[in-house]
Amino acid sequence: MNSNVALERIDIDDGATDPMRIAAEIHRQLGEIPGPVPIYDIARALDIDEIKTKPLKNFEGMLLTQPERDFGTVLLNSLASPQRRNYSLAHELGHFLCGWHVPTEDAGFSCSQRDMASPSGGARHVKQEREANQFAIELLAPPRLVKPYLRRLPDLEHVLSMHGALDISKAAAARRYVELHKEPLAVIFAKNDEFIYTVRGSQFPWIGLKEGDPLPILPSVSLEAGTSEMTETDRRDWLIRVPSVELAVQVFTQENGHAIILLHAASAEEDEGY
Repeated sequence: MNSNVALERIDIDDGATDPMRIAAEIHRQLGEIPGPVPIYDIARALDIDEIKTKPLKNFEGMLLTQPERDFGTVLLNSLASPQRRNYSLAHELGHFLCGWHVPTEDAGFSCSQRDMASPSGGARHVKQEREANQFAIELLAPPRLVKPYLRRLPDLEHVLSMHGALDISKAAAARRYVELHKEPLAVIFAKNDEFIYTVRGSQFPWIGLKEGDPLPILPSVSLEAGTSEMTETDRRDWLIRVPSVELAVQVFTQENGHAIILLHAASAEEDEGY
């Protein structure tokens, strides 16, 4: 990573009206850099003066700072993967730069894995966590760097390629992929064949599953491949309202029973490629 990243904090603070504008200003100053984005160097250049790692049971990241945001210390979960720690650092940097964010705990900002996926709790907490997530993904996976992976038919192999090239977690890559792809997509995160949560693209229909529900039958995955083929599935098993679409499903299996599931809602004409 380039240790000579120089950023003008005053220009970033002047435009700090929403997370996307903050991330855009950072990238404007960085220029057309290739991925992965040097998040540690960026954090240090923006007055995060200490970044520590420590085994954490209930949190992925913590930010200690003052209301003035003159400096900050970030603690990351050493038990998490390097890619997840990248995202956690970007998330905490989002809290730091969004000066209107207020800690919801006395110890500062303490963010769980759920906060970085599908936050719950009080309205202020949820809003702040969503904004920190929005900042993190805009910083680590800006549209310019994601665009090359969106040019072909939807496929989890493209998500895995993004994960490697941008040095972000598979989950973060999958969420970004469905948000930016022109096709109507959704990604479901599951464990032990049970639904945990979903992220839908803007064009994708509502999914009729809630946390803990058993999943419909999924396509088989060979040990060698890791991902299944994209296979037609019955839309009535997945959707709360059943529009006239052809639904296809693909699954990527992970350790400890975790799975990432990609759903593609397409017209009959578009579905001919599967």
